[in-house]
Amino acid sequence: MGNQTPPTPNTTSDEIDLGQLVKLAKKVINKVGNFFLRVFIYLKKNGIKLGGLIIIGLAISFGLNQIISKKLKTDVIVRPNFESKNYLYEVVAELEANIKSKNEVFFKGLEIAISDLEGFKIEVNAIEDEKAKTDEAIINEMKYLEVLENFKDESFVIDILRSELSEQSVINHKITFTYKNSTKGPAIVKKLMAYINTNTYFDGLREVHIANAHSRIEKNTNLIKQIDVLVDNYAKALLSEKQKSGTGVVYMEKENTLNVPSLLSQKDVLLKEIEDKRVELTQQTGILSILNFGKTQEVSKSFFNRTYFLIPAILVVGFLLLSFFKYLELKVKEIE
Repeated sequence: MGNQTPPTPNTTSDEIDLGQLVKLAKKVINKVGNFFLRVFIYLKKNGIKLGGLIIIGLAISFGLNQIISKKLKTDVIVRPNFESKNYLYEVVAELEANIKSKNEVFFKGLEIAISDLEGFKIEVNAIEDEKAKTDEAIINEMKYLEVLENFKDESFVIDILRSELSEQSVINHKITFTYKNSTKGPAIVKKLMAYINTNTYFDGLREVHIANAHSRIEKNTNLIKQIDVLVDNYAKALLSEKQKSGTGVVYMEKENTLNVPSLLSQKDVLLKEIEDKRVELTQQTGILSILNFGKTQEVSKSFFNRTYFLIPAILVVGFLLLSFFKYLELKVKEIE
């Protein structure tokens, strides 16, 4: 076989490829450098114009903030009682409609002048309860329900469960009053809140709730006294039997035994209901329980606060786009 010479590496081709890569890199660097130079030249030529546009934009922003009158608001956090959530939305819609229609007869009855309602608005929103229950709270609730299960045939248990379910289903709401007059606005808010929190039907319902709560507290108190007497007498009877036997061992007849743990559990349930009823009496002082009557505060004008940067930016961007279109027109003429 003939001798085969080994292939020699193609060094010439590699040198050519490397040289082309270097040339390409130089071109890219030159183009990037030319781009920054052109930008610098452009800014140098139009720096005064751009600076003037920024100043004009700031002046416009300042003028808008001066022209637009300041708005004030009062937030009132309320909790609907006696299933009055729908009533709350309806009465707020009624007030808003009367404000828009400038119902002079309606507001005359509230001693409010129509002229004082300029720029006045009312809106209501639900506030979701974001507090998550802890494992301990859930366990305590389960234990409480287990105790109630032992007395499911008693009428008071139904009242307790109804009260607990009502408590958990009620969501707090925020009524927002917006106005311009810092002097008359808060006074109008108080009058409108008094109107919202007054209703013949719900006022009568509240009186019934109050009477029922007082009656339940009185009955539960009497039952607790009876339980205390029974337990006390039973304890005395045990002590007497122990002393008679002299052995320290007491044998009670079946008909004379008393389920003390059951009575004590029932006593705890009765005490819990008394506590709940007292809380209800404290909370349900009106159709709506006012949790927080906020003070007057200025409405933040988020849009006009951003205009200090937004309007100058729009003017500058508009000028740049206009310059770019002019540049394109020159290139088109050169091609033609």
